[in-house]
Amino acid sequence: MLSLRQAWSGCCLVMMLLATLCGMAATPAWSANPEAQRLNEAAVARTAHGGYEEAAELFSQALRLSPDDPVIRKNLAGLRTVMGHRLLKAGLLQRAQVQYQAALGLHPDESAALLGLGDVQLLEREPRAAAETYRRVIVLEPRNADAYVRLGEAYNSLGDLEAALSEWARALAIRPEDAGLRQRMDQVRREAQHLSHHRSRDSQHFRVIYEGQRREDIGQELLQILERAYTDVGYDLGAYPPYEVQTIFYSEVDFTVSHYGLLDGKIRVGLRGLTLANPQLASVLYHEYTHALIYAISRGNNPPRWLHEGLAVHVERQRAAEFKQEAIRQARAGAVPALESSPYVHGSVAVEHLIERYGLSAIRQVLRRMGEGLPFAQAFQDTLRLDVPTLQETVRDLLVRGY
Repeated sequence: MLSLRQAWSGCCLVMMLLATLCGMAATPAWSANPEAQRLNEAAVARTAHGGYEEAAELFSQALRLSPDDPVIRKNLAGLRTVMGHRLLKAGLLQRAQVQYQAALGLHPDESAALLGLGDVQLLEREPRAAAETYRRVIVLEPRNADAYVRLGEAYNSLGDLEAALSEWARALAIRPEDAGLRQRMDQVRREAQHLSHHRSRDSQHFRVIYEGQRREDIGQELLQILERAYTDVGYDLGAYPPYEVQTIFYSEVDFTVSHYGLLDGKIRVGLRGLTLANPQLASVLYHEYTHALIYAISRGNNPPRWLHEGLAVHVERQRAAEFKQEAIRQARAGAVPALESSPYVHGSVAVEHLIERYGLSAIRQVLRRMGEGLPFAQAFQDTLRLDVPTLQETVRDLLVRGY
């Protein structure tokens, strides 16, 4: 399933960038300061050639000389917004938020900055704040389809599927050719119909929805396992989500397809064929909860999938040894794939090696530094004094030697 960042990093983000850049004015409407006018023109030129940092400094100099010039303020706000979009696309949420807030400080009605800020809030699992931000855009631009689409996602994250569908219907009325949105609505509409017979029940740290037919034989045990996972995995990784983790139990879905969705932050567990005697019950819930906690620690700035899955396998304490033997078998057959192409098997081997060599605390530090806004490669290098290609070669050597 695509993450929000992946879903919004394509043509929509490009259009936002172009619209913001094209809206810049080379000459202030009324600057009494010729030097401010010259600096503004130079900044617009630098922006057009991608020199964003230099352009930001030139705009700032112009604004210091002519602080009340509305065009210079709007230009700098637009540039800060563009810089925020680029950081958001790279997954650097905290740094993107700084740029969006700076843009809004200069021009409170910068709708593109509001959309970007809402995206950051939604990725950081703050859907209520995101919804409020998106609503500000709709007040400013009642025909902004992107704002309705994102507001729908915020409502979906809050578990209000009817409100989500209502906002998406408004977006579709503005943009009827959007096939992707129609597919998204169909998906959520099916989920809404499926959940209409479900009963909601909250535990201390989870917002749980499960099938209306009471499964007391399993429901209470699942809640207890989730709460144990909250404590145990939180202890291992030294963190706890600052929000309730939404979880859905499906009575008509096989247990084997349980997963965590980065798009909406919900743990989904199939109950069909599941009994309390199933030896995988606790490990699956621990595994999926680990994904939710990794997301929380990194604040949506997710590490590569091999680290996500490898760490979740480590925490579940069930399949790591099996995956290690499978990786050795493949190596003896002459196959050692890249980590990202084998996130479970070789990701598990890589994570176990990192924990043995550097300790679990080092991986925790990588995730924390990503939560502070560092890209994965930098957080990984700075913390472990190691890069991923070197790790890949080390894993290859270990497997070829059979450990």
